[in-house]
Amino acid sequence: MKRMTLLLAVLMTLTDMSHASFPILECLEVDSFQTINNGTTKGGLLFAVLSVVLSLLSVLFIFLFIGNGFAHNGNPFPYLLLSIASIVATILSGIEAKRRGLKKTKAFIGISTVIVSLLLIRYLLFD
Repeated sequence: MKRMTLLLAVLMTLTDMSHASFPILECLEVDSFQTINNGTTKGGLLFAVLSVVLSLLSVLFIFLFIGNGFAHNGNPFPYLLLSIASIVATILSGIEAKRRGLKKTKAFIGISTVIVSLLLIRYLLFD
């Protein structure tokens, strides 16, 4: 019984004496939270341009892959890896541009360039 009384007394004094070491406002400023949530992040155009540059670079690597494949002592494997990596980076940067608030048509220009170039290369090689 003495322990229970002591525990109750300790809990009551701790709850009465505890306070914050910083000022607490009664009402929150909602405007600051709304500007954070509603504000769009910058850099969407940068990722769209990066997507286009990477797509053109992937086309260059694909042509280098084809050229080294036809060469007598050529090793086309590094160019294949570089072209696959740049295609993946093109897709990821296009998605990031869309996520950062850029319009869908501008964000996926690089991805459409890769698709058109792959169709052109397929037509050149297999027809």
